[in-house]
Amino acid sequence: MPIAITRPHPHLPVPLGQLSVWQESTRDHPLLNQGKDDELPAEADVVIVGSGMCGAVVAHTLLNSPNRPEKIVVLEAREICSGASGRNAGHCRPDAARGFTAFSGMHGKEEAKHILSSESDVLKRVDDFVNKHNIECEWTPRPTYDVCMTEEFYQFEANAYKGLTEAGGKPDQYVVLGGEEARKDTRVDAAIGGYKWPAATLNPAKLTLGIHTLNTQQGGYELYAYAPVHSVSQAEDGESWSVKTPRGSVKAGKVVFATNAYSQAVVPELEGLITPWRAQAVLLPQAPVGEEAFPILEPSFSLRYLVHNFYSVAPRPDQSIVLGTSRQWDGMSPETRATLINSVDDSKPADEITENAMGQFAKLFAAGGWDPSLEAKGKKNGHDYAWTGIIGMTPDAIPLIGDVPDKPGQYVAAGYNGHGMARIFLCAPALAEYMMTGEWDAAMPASFRVTPERLAKLRRKVNQTTGDATAQGLAKLVI
Repeated sequence: MPIAITRPHPHLPVPLGQLSVWQESTRDHPLLNQGKDDELPAEADVVIVGSGMCGAVVAHTLLNSPNRPEKIVVLEAREICSGASGRNAGHCRPDAARGFTAFSGMHGKEEAKHILSSESDVLKRVDDFVNKHNIECEWTPRPTYDVCMTEEFYQFEANAYKGLTEAGGKPDQYVVLGGEEARKDTRVDAAIGGYKWPAATLNPAKLTLGIHTLNTQQGGYELYAYAPVHSVSQAEDGESWSVKTPRGSVKAGKVVFATNAYSQAVVPELEGLITPWRAQAVLLPQAPVGEEAFPILEPSFSLRYLVHNFYSVAPRPDQSIVLGTSRQWDGMSPETRATLINSVDDSKPADEITENAMGQFAKLFAAGGWDPSLEAKGKKNGHDYAWTGIIGMTPDAIPLIGDVPDKPGQYVAAGYNGHGMARIFLCAPALAEYMMTGEWDAAMPASFRVTPERLAKLRRKVNQTTGDATAQGLAKLVI
């Protein structure tokens, strides 16, 4: 029976429901329910709230620093790695050029170049880490394509690339493809054109749990599943923080909120600045017609109709495919749209979203024989199952990394805007190093840092855009 989780704030995690394919693959991992029935410690040097990849990497960096904390405690609301790090679409996919127009408009051209190049840096960092520590997590470097399904999007990305290069940016191994070449390389007959660069696919739950395993081997590292943090307040000594859960409190000198979309539930200063958004993915079997008739897909893809209407395709080593669904399209019902914004309910997928994604995939890769209509007849030519995950969106499209204002010893690393796999391995070590030294790693874009000025600017933007924070206003803000 699942453990009941009380929710004094609507943005705290809900009880576990439909698992992702990654979570299904890790059911026997010994750390999943670590500390579930143990008494919480009275004190720790550092408490990390959240056991996803961000929390794991922050801890790993701290544990390997010269003056490492003696005791780190990780508190997780559900089982270990039960949030977005275990529920995403399995991509470590840098944005090579596409975001330049938006980033330069919000943060300036130089910072936009840095934001994009930093994601390529993360790809190399993850590759080095996985190989150094020999973590089995389906890590597969492979080319990725933005497959442009409309002339409008092809020109949008062309303009972004032009702006980036004119500003002196040089995206790593970026290739522009015309229509004929794109159709040949991707096997998508409807492609208008495409763009290609390096990326990777992975099992994010196995990587995250692998990092936690490394951390436990360092000593002084304790994981507590089903210990949801409800609040953090000043301890009686006036210097430490009391981290409160239904199972008791832990006093710590430093607290890290690696809480992404759930952050405003425990960090009042971020109320309204990180909007949770439900995303969805689908597991597809290997091509029903067989490998001879339809050779396995080697690259990964983003099938792009418009900036916000796209589907990701991440092949796996066993020839199954993880299909990331579109979060909006013409014709989506108002009822489904209303469940996506400002929601942390990842307990079950929306059938309309699954059906839309499957229909698009089956149409674009018709030669593979995927046919969702056959499922009604009891045949597995459609999808195996679907799941949801919650991503954290910020008004300026970049993470919030740094100090919680006016609360010395509290830190946040959250708001990854659906790009956590391409940002965490830079942001989390940078925050850990800042905690220990007071200095920021220049490799992390300065725009990611939390400052009172940035928070005030974001809050003005939120107030101007959403007014009463209606779903319609939030949609304009975060998509």
